[in-house]
Amino acid sequence: MTASDINQAEQASRLRASLMAAIAVILVLSAFLGFSDEASGATRTWVRHAGWATMILLWLVILATGGWLRLRKSVRNVLNDEVALANRSRALQAGFWVAAIGGLALYCASFQWDLSLRQGLRVLLDLTIATALLRYARLEMR
Repeated sequence: MTASDINQAEQASRLRASLMAAIAVILVLSAFLGFSDEASGATRTWVRHAGWATMILLWLVILATGGWLRLRKSVRNVLNDEVALANRSRALQAGFWVAAIGGLALYCASFQWDLSLRQGLRVLLDLTIATALLRYARLEMR
């Protein structure tokens, strides 16, 4: 491990935290738009839904791995040190609690409002992943 590896890992860590915070904001906006599940400008609605599902899968992989798989192994080892792993664990815990409480809230809301399964799952996944991303970004920026 060289000084350049450490500097590159430090820059990647700051960029990763900023990127996760920005994507979390996009996911929160997506959650609010998820309540109106009307057709978008896409020629086929399946294109829009497939794009959303691909984005969700991508961010789940990044949360699970820490991202930056294209960096050299020595830089990734510095980037994903014990503190980063602990921060990611705490972020995933926060996401779990939002999923559990959000699922319960959507269940209760369904008695008052007519929510489709697709609407509820989209909002729940967006908010859950956004919470985990924001928590991780906040912990990494400290």
